[in-house]
Amino acid sequence: MPLLVVVLLALAVAAADAVSPKPDQIITNGSPAYDGQAPYVVGMAFHQSNQWCSGTIIGDTWILTARACLTGSTGVTIYFGATRRSQALLAMYVGSTQYIQDNEHLALVRVPKVSFGHRIRKVALPGLRNQSNRYENRWATTCGWGSSASTQTQPDWLQCVDLQIMSNTECIPFYGLATITDRILCTRTTNGKSICFGDAGSPLVIAQGSTMVGLSLFVSTQGCTLGLPAGFSRITSQLNWIRQHTGIYY
Repeated sequence: MPLLVVVLLALAVAAADAVSPKPDQIITNGSPAYDGQAPYVVGMAFHQSNQWCSGTIIGDTWILTARACLTGSTGVTIYFGATRRSQALLAMYVGSTQYIQDNEHLALVRVPKVSFGHRIRKVALPGLRNQSNRYENRWATTCGWGSSASTQTQPDWLQCVDLQIMSNTECIPFYGLATITDRILCTRTTNGKSICFGDAGSPLVIAQGSTMVGLSLFVSTQGCTLGLPAGFSRITSQLNWIRQHTGIYY
């Protein structure tokens, strides 16, 4: 099998007057999020670079996202409690001096302390005792505002999709050993259900304990809906880095 090329999922922010796509045009073949379904997900509009990504609340002063999203930005507006981005409970601007990006795949953004409630809440991280857990064949949910490959427009409505985690052995034939390292987690994308452009930084969360096990990074350049594996950063391999910078661990 010829190796596939990956494409990172950050999406240039659309113009303010662009028409938002219908919910079924976002995370491919997912479902519109209901109120409070993913209170740990935030939208992130990066200034200067004009990128749109998702992030995850891991503490009341910390957002975890993809490092690639921060490239070239001078700051970011973060949307909290936003089942629809245009109706966020809270929006705040944070300058680039609050970025921590000394990691291959991940980045942290420090924010002023946020109060938690039904629509704004942190996600749990795996415990340090679970660093060797591969979560293979487990089902997990990811949510984001990414577009379909055909629209490339900035959506408004948060979408969620259930994906099954696959083994790295199963994923390597698609992307190669250089890409699928121990720090990468892959998911199957059955029936065209997948992350897509603009979903970078979206968390992959297993239902048990609402635990974040992955952070979306890439899909194949051949497209989001062809059944090719999607790539995430493996959170269990990053727990020490997260603890070093934030003091957060389980």
